[in-house]
Amino acid sequence: MKNGSIHRKLAGILTLSILILSAAIFTSPKVALAATEPKYHEWDMEQEHVGLSHLWFTDRAANGIIPVRQNWKWGFINYQGKFVIKPQFQLARDAFNQGVAVVNRNQLINSAGKVIFQDKNIEYISWFDNGLAAAKKNGKIGYLNTKGKFVIPPTYEEGTGFYNQAALVKKNGKWALINTKGTLLTAFNIEDMDYGTHYRKSGVFPVKIDGLWGSMNYKGKLVVPAEFQDKIEFRDNTYDWGLHHNKYSAIVRQDGLVIPLDKYYLALGEPQNGLWKIQDSGEGIVDLSGQMIVEPQDEQKVILSGDGSYAVKDMKDSTSKWRFYKKDQTQLFEGDYNDVQAFSEGLAAVKINQKWGYVSNKGDIKISAQYEEANLFQMGSAVVRKNGKYGLIGTRGEAILSTKYDEIVPLIERNNYMNNRVEKVTTKNPLYRVKLKKNYGIVDSNGKIVMEVKYEMLDFERADYYHDIDPIGTIRYAVNAKNSSTTAAINIQTGKRIFPKYALVNYLGDGMYTGVPLGTNNKYVIFNAKGKEVFRSGIDG
Repeated sequence: MKNGSIHRKLAGILTLSILILSAAIFTSPKVALAATEPKYHEWDMEQEHVGLSHLWFTDRAANGIIPVRQNWKWGFINYQGKFVIKPQFQLARDAFNQGVAVVNRNQLINSAGKVIFQDKNIEYISWFDNGLAAAKKNGKIGYLNTKGKFVIPPTYEEGTGFYNQAALVKKNGKWALINTKGTLLTAFNIEDMDYGTHYRKSGVFPVKIDGLWGSMNYKGKLVVPAEFQDKIEFRDNTYDWGLHHNKYSAIVRQDGLVIPLDKYYLALGEPQNGLWKIQDSGEGIVDLSGQMIVEPQDEQKVILSGDGSYAVKDMKDSTSKWRFYKKDQTQLFEGDYNDVQAFSEGLAAVKINQKWGYVSNKGDIKISAQYEEANLFQMGSAVVRKNGKYGLIGTRGEAILSTKYDEIVPLIERNNYMNNRVEKVTTKNPLYRVKLKKNYGIVDSNGKIVMEVKYEMLDFERADYYHDIDPIGTIRYAVNAKNSSTTAAINIQTGKRIFPKYALVNYLGDGMYTGVPLGTNNKYVIFNAKGKEVFRSGIDG
């Protein structure tokens, strides 16, 4: 399973969120507008919505100055809700960055609101990074500094932002890497690439040259040779699985070491404590040095746990038992089970006579086989099904939530995109969506009700992760599914609902938030960590 699929999924969630917000904006009651609504060009209208979505979904305010709109003009306020730059601009897409902000497509202002640069022939100016921003002039891309000077002339068909002092530019249909002085670090021989902040930590990014993929660093060196049929990328770990053009699989390390295997295998999931589950005609395990730990055999099934322990069974042999091993291949125990699951928090679910229970790593029955369904433990709780109904149990088998619900599902995935990379969620209190008859609610891992079971529609929409606060989860819900829905904000770490008076809660930084007061969807508010409002404005005026 490729890491890129996780990123694409999260990007899809963000896009959907923006579309939902746009729909809410245009279906909500309209507020009083200025006497004469200004006419926008098509580009302006698109950027207007980008500005709103940036404020709520993606950007944190820089320098404590936030772009807002009043009476069809954009200005900037501080965290106390006071205008430091009065509303005067037709567009202000982003917060300040590196001392300047882009307004009206082709102007730069300083923190006093003074226009320090403008050029009517520039179509747009992007976000500044490493002191430079891509700008399109007369149909070509170049790079401006914060004074508005083209440090790199506009001669390219396309261009990325600068990451780690390097950017990719396109000419005659192919890409090359340049530094902040515009010096070419590679030839124009890159046919395709994936370039962005999510590769900053690893220091290498995927490139396609002569029809094959490899990985390049920000100095233009091809660290992983372009010899693979699929994209090679490093985000949440330092290893990837590649299919070589000679049709064999290989483990590829971030430092460029390629560890070839003897033929093509399918990689199943991600590495678990140094081991990787693979499949040929049956399943097996290889370690990250390329050593075969469990040779794939016909109709062999393997269960690999997060601690590196594993279980193996020959499915074509009816007398075969499940054999459990430590990561070092020392056998733990064996058992005659119908089915097994991975170990989690010291217990593995096993199926005996069509019922599920849990065993220890010594094979002792710790929770008797009594369930029709049993799942992995998360922070001391697991979802089980008994007599057709779902509940939560603890690691001693105690009932945390009685088996009375028609459905219980984890509210968030264990892997999420945060801090510019995919990481495991280390929540202290996992949340679950529960269903009773036709209604939904939310409970935590202790069985406490977070949102009452009374909603006809309730879905987890997205998770926002920041460096200095706990992650915020956004829940979309509706009492009547036929009516319009709204959102709630949940602290994913603690499982508690936060700021229940507001929908579309987003963190700006330095203890300040934005949100939409419930019942007044045509307003947005900026407030502090205690929920005190410092600024309120209408979306349309």
